[in-house]
Amino acid sequence: MGSNYPAATSRSAELHDRGKSVIPDGVSRSTVIIRPHPIYVDHAQGAWVTDVDGNRYLDCNNNFTSIILGHADPKIESAVRKQLASGTAFSMATESEIQLAELLCDRVASCEQIRFCNSGTEAVMGAIKAARAFTERPAIIKVEGSYHGTYDHAEASLGSDPSNWGLPNRPMTIPYASGAPGSLTDEVVIVQFNDTKGMSEAIQRVGPRLAAVLLDPMPSRVGMPTLDPLFVEAIRNETRAVGALLILDEVISLRLGPGGAQAIHNIDPDLTAMAKIIGGGFPVGAIGGKSQVMDVFAAVHGNRAAVPSGGTYTANPITMTAGFACMSQLDQSSFDRLADIGMQIRGGLTDLFATLSLGWHVTGAGSLFRIHPHQRLINSYRDAHLDSDETALMELLQRRLLEHEVYFSSYGMGCMNLATSDSDIEHFHKAMNKALTAISS
Repeated sequence: MGSNYPAATSRSAELHDRGKSVIPDGVSRSTVIIRPHPIYVDHAQGAWVTDVDGNRYLDCNNNFTSIILGHADPKIESAVRKQLASGTAFSMATESEIQLAELLCDRVASCEQIRFCNSGTEAVMGAIKAARAFTERPAIIKVEGSYHGTYDHAEASLGSDPSNWGLPNRPMTIPYASGAPGSLTDEVVIVQFNDTKGMSEAIQRVGPRLAAVLLDPMPSRVGMPTLDPLFVEAIRNETRAVGALLILDEVISLRLGPGGAQAIHNIDPDLTAMAKIIGGGFPVGAIGGKSQVMDVFAAVHGNRAAVPSGGTYTANPITMTAGFACMSQLDQSSFDRLADIGMQIRGGLTDLFATLSLGWHVTGAGSLFRIHPHQRLINSYRDAHLDSDETALMELLQRRLLEHEVYFSSYGMGCMNLATSDSDIEHFHKAMNKALTAISS
């Protein structure tokens, strides 16, 4: 059965109308909006979600990469049910926090200590605050177009476009949210991904004011380009030379392998931001790093910590239990299977584009992929940035895929979970063939 989206008489449409009276735009996440109305989920199992109208979709988003084992994983469910019976959150500590911290420190080479929080946004924000406290400097450098959560400084130049992004070697710092303070332009310097020369010059220029460089090793919004080893080597060498830190945002890339992207690319960051998969489907964030830097979070001899951090639900035992139940199931063979799923998806897409004589291509690694409706090689955000026609094309693709039981993002990002079977992959390719044929005919 194909999806009936959009249908004015559907339960999803009805819920959206109801939601709009009490929630701006009807939902609390702009990322779930599809026009004319979002799809409301009833339940999910494994690789599939079922909406409130009974339509089933192969999930090619997985809550923006946070679901890795599959929806409603039985071992996570069992562990959480057991913890639920003992309480959900306390104004005291629990052992579950230590268990998950030990697992993460054991796997992620650069992390000697961990401090938990509640989201990827908080993890990045906390890492920036830690870098500023440790170096006693205000400025950061980040990559143009790279998404690091909703903190003003981390959002800078997330949505810049040809009208305002400035010169290639000196991109402008463009606030993302209206009303963001003008001081952002002094505190955040923007560099293009893989621009080794531009990055080296920026680090040297900001030098004595630079707290940290913030880097996602495979940023989705930048198009999932391949990281140039010389780029990351320059960042690491130059930051050390000026006494600044390297913050690696592994919120998404931790799903590439047991030790994250830093193990694959041999990167040695001072701080690592983590979230998504480490919560087992529950809200989570974590800042990990070298003990010397992580000390800024410690209150010594009764004094206030350099960076105090709390949070009512930080390290709550439900999230910690779910995270441990998830991460302890992920061994090397799990990541090998995820990489195999991703390779089949990307390979099939490449073949399909060729068969249909479409000038499209796909990037990505592991279980992640990004479709590009053009032939520009992806090296940075400006290569991946879609014009209005390309944007409309991708939105149309999303709509056509819904008709063939596939849920996919409107900007081309895809992510598969471990429950994805070979027949699911076949379903994806058949649906993609029908959808692409429909929009290109």
